Amino acid sequence: MIAHRFEVAGWGAGVLHFDDDAPIDLEEPAEQPRTGTPEAPPAAAIRLAERIAAFLQGEPDDFADVPCEAACAWFGLTDLDRRMVAAVRTIPRGETASYREVAELAGRPRAARSAGAACARGPLSIIVPYHRVIRSDGTIGMYGELGTERKRRLLALEGIHAR
Repeated sequence: MIAHRFEVAGWGAGVLHFDDDAPIDLEEPAEQPRTGTPEAPPAAAIRLAERIAAFLQGEPDDFADVPCEAACAWFGLTDLDRRMVAAVRTIPRGETASYREVAELAGRPRAARSAGAACARGPLSIIVPYHRVIRSDGTIGMYGELGTERKRRLLALEGIHAR
């Protein structure tokens, strides 16, 4: 596995992990610097890091062409988790869906908690727009270790001002 470190003004440094030509994980840019391996990253990793940086600077990108199957396998996601991840990827830029709506999109309308768990465990944040999933009462909800402020900033990039 190769790691490619990148920086985005106003967001900090992140690390994109690749296995062959497949993205496996994205440690979102954080205020604290992170380190990657000194190996030369594949061209695909550099291009994807450039796209992520552009997204974080406000350029629209849905990352629909970026496969996440290898990442789902790497993280050991269940079939249900994978269905939830696929459902999250259908939420259009500038829109949100509740955990219940994600569960419905995945064909499991009573599995809102499973949708939340899949969002918490799922790989490739930003590429998979977990930040677009909010609570059914319209409040922002969680965003893993990165916290609600990061989620709020990502939503604001898309013109969404969540409570």
